[in-house]
Amino acid sequence: MTASIPGASIRNMEKSAFRPNTEPKAFFEIKVGVYCTEAQARRLVDEIQLLLCPDPEHNGPCPVPWTTAHWDLDRPEAAATYPALVEQVRIEQGGDQS
Repeated sequence: MTASIPGASIRNMEKSAFRPNTEPKAFFEIKVGVYCTEAQARRLVDEIQLLLCPDPEHNGPCPVPWTTAHWDLDRPEAAATYPALVEQVRIEQGGDQS
């Protein structure tokens, strides 16, 4: 296992590069690429949701608004979006994974 996580990234989703220092909140997208089965991906999304909202039965909205999603990537898109992850899978699993 390596110290870096080649399949994870954080992106500020605001259109403007300028944000006043008085307003520290912004929209961020956290992307995590994983090589797993669909069932494993769904369980991972469920676990991430519990990190974002440990009490899903609470009244009212969450203190920090959030949403999650997961979808299949076709091979060319996966290679373009997560090239380090695709290479890691190729090396660790042996052979071509495309």
